[in-house]
Amino acid sequence: MPAFVLFCLLSEMSAASEFEKPSGTLPAKQAIERLLPNSVLRVGMPRQELEEVIRSRYPDWERSEKKRALNNRKDMSLSLEARSAYLQTISISHEEKEQNLIFRYRFALTSPLTGSHVYSIVYGVESNTSNLISIDDWANGLHSRWGDEHGGTRSDAKARATYFFDTEWRLVENAGNKCAPIYPALYRLDEKTVGEVAAVSSLLDATGCTFSRDSILEIKEGAVVQSTFYTVDFRLQVNDVLKRVAFGLQ
Repeated sequence: MPAFVLFCLLSEMSAASEFEKPSGTLPAKQAIERLLPNSVLRVGMPRQELEEVIRSRYPDWERSEKKRALNNRKDMSLSLEARSAYLQTISISHEEKEQNLIFRYRFALTSPLTGSHVYSIVYGVESNTSNLISIDDWANGLHSRWGDEHGGTRSDAKARATYFFDTEWRLVENAGNKCAPIYPALYRLDEKTVGEVAAVSSLLDATGCTFSRDSILEIKEGAVVQSTFYTVDFRLQVNDVLKRVAFGLQ
């Protein structure tokens, strides 16, 4: 999807909200907090720490994993070591039947070449029987934490708000236009050349866009039925890919 579609002017975020409904008996503060990832989980944490948190806080959640080649380029001159796989994603999920809610986490890890750290956290909450939150409570809850969005969309089927931060987790100024090119640049990044990945690294340096928080709501018949919240460390991701695409070349 083109970057300009994802980052339309903030004025478009004030589109008509006739689909909004009250979030039921759940107070606004609790409604928004339920859609945000646990603060114990953070990008940058090493895999070992993540595993400890999963064992202690989510012992009954279902788990799945995916692996990826250290060097994922389609290059026949790669060494056997470069073709070996590492643990790239850990996913956990849990269904709360009494609340009719499904919770999901997906953690993306850097390779052992950079120490196996979490660079992306995707947190999802889904309900087919109730409205998770009103659009007003969602927008106000995000604004109270991080201020005005850098971009987003609003329609009868979806609502989105995106924020970009620098290395100190300060909001990047004018980030709607400045940081948007990062998304297409990251597409299938680990299949690109060393020079292409280095160019993305330079883009991060030039823009100061290091972290992002992205909240997306799916709306059905006027009710918010699914929330997905992304937290990404672009710098950690790109640094790792830069080592991976250069690893094992012959």
